[in-house]
Amino acid sequence: MTKSRVQSRKSKVQSPKSRVRRRAGTRNSQLVTRNLPVVVCRCEEVSEADVRRVIRMGYHSLEAVKRVLRTGMGHCQGRGCLKLVARLIQEETGIPAASQKLPFPRPPLKPLPLGLLGSFGSDTSDKSDEACT
Repeated sequence: MTKSRVQSRKSKVQSPKSRVRRRAGTRNSQLVTRNLPVVVCRCEEVSEADVRRVIRMGYHSLEAVKRVLRTGMGHCQGRGCLKLVARLIQEETGIPAASQKLPFPRPPLKPLPLGLLGSFGSDTSDKSDEACT
């Protein structure tokens, strides 16, 4: 390929933002941003406003915020949100994020036998109902 063809192909490649602006009919100066809530914990759908509200109510530790809002109790077990919550606690209270203790992970209250979970939804549902009671 010649140099001019390569340059013309590069000029045709657009960034995702420019494609969105082109579809919306706006330019950089006209792009309007909405006040959308910032999600801190995607697993439990907890927003930044929720976390700040709870901290202002007096819950100043990761464990306390976890108990109220369930942050860190989703699929990621806090790998995605606990650092963000610690930073929000630091901004609101002044307690350094490095000095905050991570919540202690706890197993389920009552362990279930794997056989019970495996038979869930099969024809033996009557037996699994008896095992639960």
